[in-house]
Amino acid sequence: MFSIKTTVLILIAGLAGISGATSLSSNAAPRVEKMASGPVELIITADPSQVHLDRDILLSIKTIAPSNINVRLPPLDNRLTGFTLSGAFDREPVAQDGAIARDHCFRLTPLVAAEYRLAPIAITYTDTSRPAAPENWFATRALVFEVASIGSEHPGASGRDAASCRDIRGPVWIYPTFKMVAGWMAILALIAAAIWALYRISRRIHRAVQLRRMSPRERALEELADLMVRDLIAKNQVKEFFLELTLIVRRYIERAHSIRAPEQTTEEFLLAAARNPQFRSAVLGKLRVFLQTADLVKFAAYRPEPAVVDRAFGTARDYVETDEQAQTGGQPPPAPRRYGGQAPDDG
Repeated sequence: MFSIKTTVLILIAGLAGISGATSLSSNAAPRVEKMASGPVELIITADPSQVHLDRDILLSIKTIAPSNINVRLPPLDNRLTGFTLSGAFDREPVAQDGAIARDHCFRLTPLVAAEYRLAPIAITYTDTSRPAAPENWFATRALVFEVASIGSEHPGASGRDAASCRDIRGPVWIYPTFKMVAGWMAILALIAAAIWALYRISRRIHRAVQLRRMSPRERALEELADLMVRDLIAKNQVKEFFLELTLIVRRYIERAHSIRAPEQTTEEFLLAAARNPQFRSAVLGKLRVFLQTADLVKFAAYRPEPAVVDRAFGTARDYVETDEQAQTGGQPPPAPRRYGGQAPDDG
């Protein structure tokens, strides 16, 4: 047999448990808004009733109307503030007391915003039993959602979880969206590309300045060395090799002797050089063979042997190395400076 004191304690504990369960269920209860106009009844349900940034809100808009009343809902995309519409679906219509209940469900994902709101929406309905019946409409009330505090209980959370949440202090980190991360990555990629482009431009400008400070002989020997580094013959680019080789020699002649060799044909250049006392007959003979061989490769699809290629390159290098010495009366010119190992710019 229980004593009276034990019975009273059991009753008090039971009442406390019922009160706690009622409190938790009230916290977890969804928000329900009801309104009606004419033959149409509208029930809007939001679960949960408050905004939690880590979960979606299931919004249900149920219309109850006779079977002859056609009810239409407008799109919700432009009626939401602080939410993004993540999905929508309709439940099967249900007959209810001589009327048809249609339930339209929407999944709302909260964003970081100052306000969370569903603006008034216009519900239109038409009596299909009357062919010329006008279209009627009514507006719903605006729904403003409160934001659940960090320490508040989530629907369905235990008392222990709620107590632990109340101990949280300081800001809460909210992970950025994929769109935000992708945008920042694109901006960083553009900044890196701009820095790389500026670096390349500065290197080219520095390279051009260094080349212009060289003498014609130093610059030509630098360009010949860079041509060998590119190894066009091994890449089966014989025509490109001879084109670059002859341009190096022609640019050297233009810089050293003021003859516009790059713009002239072989015959025009040889004719102008023959009139220039700086060109000896032996040098002109070697240049004639060199340029005519290059023309055969460039314009007649001639495939020279490796010995012909080596001889053409040697002729170009020997001419550049000995030409300045001949002009200075036999004094050896200074050794050329080697810069960078990059392909030179034209000009």
